[in-house]
Amino acid sequence: MARKLLAILVVFVALVALIYYFYGHSILRTAQSVTQKASDTATTTKVKSAIGLSKRLSAYEIGAETRDGAVTLTGQVPSEIEKELAESVAKDTTGVKQVNNQIQVEPGVKRSDASSRESARVADLEIRADLRERLAASPELKGKDIQVNVQDRVVTLSGQVDTPQQKVGAEQLARAVSNVVNVVNNLAVGNPAAAQGETPGVPESVAKDRELAKQVSFALFNERDTFANVATIKTESRDGNITLSGSVVSRAERALAERIAHEVTGVRSVNNLLSVAPVS
Repeated sequence: MARKLLAILVVFVALVALIYYFYGHSILRTAQSVTQKASDTATTTKVKSAIGLSKRLSAYEIGAETRDGAVTLTGQVPSEIEKELAESVAKDTTGVKQVNNQIQVEPGVKRSDASSRESARVADLEIRADLRERLAASPELKGKDIQVNVQDRVVTLSGQVDTPQQKVGAEQLARAVSNVVNVVNNLAVGNPAAAQGETPGVPESVAKDRELAKQVSFALFNERDTFANVATIKTESRDGNITLSGSVVSRAERALAERIAHEVTGVRSVNNLLSVAPVS
């Protein structure tokens, strides 16, 4: 029995040896080829992704193919600068052994319409996200029923707020967002008395002063990134004359706060009582 098993084992080993002798190299080459193709496909994807991340290159149709780690670039760009940039981006990509740059330089080539549309849409989405973040951070506007739509960098505000000050404040926030070209303010005001500038039991002049002071506060809040702490600045209004009080950390912030207040519609003068208290 043992001899039979040994004989079978010998025959099996012999068959394996024969198969490897006649077909082993072919199988190995096939496996290596499949592995290399998978690696080349991954390299091509990484090169195209890297080019797509470049704002300067993503606007043009640049092709990439990889064979045995060597990348061939094709397409058209407007200058040698873009051509060299594409080659540099490809060379800097992991897995690239060599770059064959066949990109043609055509000074009159136009940006890809699809790329331009995509860039414009991304810009709109970024504006919307930025404005929603600012609205959520505003003590006067967070939690209010405000919808934001952005198309071609034009912001449209809809929904409802409680007072005219909030409506104006939301528009000011929108106009302060980078890249916004215009704001369409369709916000409704829920308080009819406030919509007419009237507050029960409060003289009209006082109500107007309160509104103006809030508008100045909104304007300062819009520029909060330029102040160490905009919350330390207090605003008061009397007959259109704004008084700024509180503290800032530098003379530059003090001057900036005064300039922002002066630019608000309806402000006649600014009494700047801000003290300078540098951060220790």
